[in-house]
Amino acid sequence: MNNNPAGLALLIIGSVGQGIFSGCKPSTAEPTKEATPPVAVQVVQPKRGSITRNVTLPGEIKPYQQATLYAKVAGYLKTITVDKGDQVKEGGVIADIEVPEMLADLARYKAEVEVAELDYKRLSESQKKLPDLVVPQTVDNARGKLDVAKASLERTETLLGFARITAPFSGVITKRMVDPGAFIPAATSGSAAQNAAIVTLTDFNRVRVQVAVPELETSLVATDQPVKMTVDALPARSFEGKITRFSYTLDEATKTMLAEVELPNPKLELRPGMYAIVKIGIERKDDALLVPADALVVERAGAFVFTINDNKAKKTRVQTGFNDGTNVEIVSGVKAEQPVILVGKRVLSDGQAVKPLEGK
Repeated sequence: MNNNPAGLALLIIGSVGQGIFSGCKPSTAEPTKEATPPVAVQVVQPKRGSITRNVTLPGEIKPYQQATLYAKVAGYLKTITVDKGDQVKEGGVIADIEVPEMLADLARYKAEVEVAELDYKRLSESQKKLPDLVVPQTVDNARGKLDVAKASLERTETLLGFARITAPFSGVITKRMVDPGAFIPAATSGSAAQNAAIVTLTDFNRVRVQVAVPELETSLVATDQPVKMTVDALPARSFEGKITRFSYTLDEATKTMLAEVELPNPKLELRPGMYAIVKIGIERKDDALLVPADALVVERAGAFVFTINDNKAKKTRVQTGFNDGTNVEIVSGVKAEQPVILVGKRVLSDGQAVKPLEGK
């Protein structure tokens, strides 16, 4: 028996302190984990329909027709009625060339024709009245001289007609090379033709969009295939047309085939030389199984969609075909009766609880 009062007091204080500190220790029991609520998702039913595979290629806008007008006779430019940017109608006068030598020739040949006609008429009448005195050969010679004089006159009149330059078609003057008073040589040789140009006339009331189609796609190109086009200069506009023609053969250097799309351009918004982005509907499939593009998830491992199994998202690998940006063709992996989730930008995981809502 311990009869020491001081030792007994220390023993009691130690026991009480141990009890207090034991009561302050945190509980080691784990808290109850709350279940994650299901995520509301939109689902859609795959449907069958048609889909087109598009090929996007660069293109260049060209005028429907363009011509550089030359002088066919040499002379001085008397007048020019147009300048760059002017619109002209077919047959409208563009320029007149002064050719004084030909005017003199014209007067001479007119006189020769008149004299030859008088000689032929006189000899013909004399032969009828006095056939024994007028040799038939004389009449024939007079007839020949008349024909030669008429031919010379017609040639001179034709050449003088070339002194007036007119528009072969309606369009816009895009280049003007000369001014009044300049000497214009006749465009009868390659070297002279470079200096004989007067204006360039361009018709782009209708334009040709030229596209270089890669070799792998050339066998699929056909006339009337749908085309959508945009240009950087008109960002708010898009243009629709069809393949009008293509060259069939490939360029030796680029191994591409030229295809053309004709587009109406009544407001002249599309300018020759503009760069275009052309989307050609190169292939079409009917009765394809389609899902919205927002339902497709593309990863390194492949393409997937999320279906629903027991109110949980199920990640399903699929094989895809055509993709037009709106719909995607499903070749295998999902059946027509299996609804798929419109994932969009949402991140879903396999097995995640979901609450399906019917999509639009």
